Amino acid sequence: MSSPSKKRRPRYAAPPRTSPGTLLLREVPAHAGAPGARIIGPALEHVLREAPAARCRLYVLTDLGRPAAAAPLAAALLETGAPRHVPEWAVLHAFAVAVPHRGRGLGRRLLDDLLMELRADGVRAVWFLPGPGDDGLRALLESAGFRDDTNRAFSRENERTYGYDEPEIRPWAAWLFREL
Repeated sequence: MSSPSKKRRPRYAAPPRTSPGTLLLREVPAHAGAPGARIIGPALEHVLREAPAARCRLYVLTDLGRPAAAAPLAAALLETGAPRHVPEWAVLHAFAVAVPHRGRGLGRRLLDDLLMELRADGVRAVWFLPGPGDDGLRALLESAGFRDDTNRAFSRENERTYGYDEPEIRPWAAWLFREL
């Protein structure tokens, strides 16, 4: 009888990927030192400069199988309607998966959990204004049911400008939209 041959990995092969343990979506206070702030990058500071913190929501996807102090795997930053009322809309400002965790379906998981959470909170529509370099996120959103809806955009009571030198172009921009 021959002995089973041992399969040897090539010397420089990458270690096998491990799948995350139990994933949890959590909302954390939106501030510069928040978990997930590094994943989102400068978008967090920009949004906090333009919108009241009470209207900003920062969601992080964490792996409960990792140490409590471990950085989140992915994060999303949204702005919602008036905080005293049930927000009817949300604007997705930033969405990212940490570099070492990309390519494992975590972006899809974050988006699915995020939309379920927003729906449970009473949000009825989510908007996203794609910019340069957002092709991957745009494809993910379109695969999740977001559609180009330039004409619909925001009603005037929900509209606001982002700066004194920027004209109100948001209603005419190429928005992606999804009803929840």
